[in-house]
Amino acid sequence: MDFKPGVYTLTSNSGKLFVYTFKEGFLSAVAHDLLIDVTNFTVKLNITDASLDSSNVDAAIQANSLRVICATKNRQRHPETLKEKDKADIDEAISKDVLHPNKYPTINFRSTSFLIKDGGFHIKGDLNLHGVTHPIEFDITITNGKDIRGKVAISQKDFGIKPYKALSGTLKVKNVVDAVSELNLS
Repeated sequence: MDFKPGVYTLTSNSGKLFVYTFKEGFLSAVAHDLLIDVTNFTVKLNITDASLDSSNVDAAIQANSLRVICATKNRQRHPETLKEKDKADIDEAISKDVLHPNKYPTINFRSTSFLIKDGGFHIKGDLNLHGVTHPIEFDITITNGKDIRGKVAISQKDFGIKPYKALSGTLKVKNVVDAVSELNLS
């Protein structure tokens, strides 16, 4: 890795954090997988030295900042599928029925281990979501010395979140969602 020691602060101006949700249930054929944009976050990457021994990552996401971008199929965007009202209704359901940002305004992550691994890092840490803290781990890759990509699967139930369901449970969001980062250090 080619990082200089220092603190790198990444926000929505530095790239994107996304959440992918996936549908299931009897009526899932008429529903959509979703791509959701996290519009308000801060990631602090503290590189202490070349060995990375005491380097760390801290992240804070505002729980009320998730906005539906579009429907997806096999992770491919389908922007024509959802109307603006559909997106607004889903945004409201995420807030009211899933994340409860009035009670749990911030989602936090703090690393506990930061290791060099194959063109990137393997990071372990504690995620606090919906008032519950659980350990998670994930890999990030670095390309061009500045482009950071990573993905972590998150079980909503591990954090006391009931996956969204509608129509008497015949349409549901799967328990596991994917959080994906596409950030740039420059």
